[in-house]
Amino acid sequence: MVAALTMPSLIQKYQDKVTVNKVKKMYSVLNNAYNLYKIENSHEFIEWSPEGAEKAFNIFKPYLKVAKDCGVENGEGCIHLGGYNDLTNENRNGGYSQQKNYYKVRLVDGSSLIFRGGGTIMFELDADLEIYYDVNGEKGPNTWGKDFFEFDVYNDQLKPTGALMEVPANSCGVPEAKGWGCTAWVLYNENLDYLHCDGLSWNGKRKCK
Repeated sequence: MVAALTMPSLIQKYQDKVTVNKVKKMYSVLNNAYNLYKIENSHEFIEWSPEGAEKAFNIFKPYLKVAKDCGVENGEGCIHLGGYNDLTNENRNGGYSQQKNYYKVRLVDGSSLIFRGGGTIMFELDADLEIYYDVNGEKGPNTWGKDFFEFDVYNDQLKPTGALMEVPANSCGVPEAKGWGCTAWVLYNENLDYLHCDGLSWNGKRKCK
């Protein structure tokens, strides 16, 4: 009986830890790559276009173990094709698969990366480029803040999305964020506890227990 009660909790904690470690590792890879790029290249805003998406990818390409390169064409075999849900289970199909302004690749570990040129992110920040990371590729749940996370380059630094958000609560940011700002929470607090309890904040409780 005790085992039956505790096993789901242990599995959940293990799965969360795996996700945290994957996000941390990818951030390290991308951050190191961008810092090396900056040594020989001046700061620039990369436009949101097919050419911009490819240019964004090429910055990081030497440091990635790519199993399949779908480029800016159809993302089949590289990424999940059905769009991504937010934390309210509303489908937010960003058009990543078919949209040619996104560069799609699958890595040898089964994860996926999507690159695009700059755009406006949370709090009207203008990102130089954006990167979306799906920790398990085409597998579910395909949800922002669960297995889908974002990194942005702004002020010539690669940052986890949500770094400037003060109160993540269960939305990982302002209520309308609905999961977009979870990357910073995962990196800095090393948990996904926003999925499991209420009352979390940057200035207060940062884990369920």
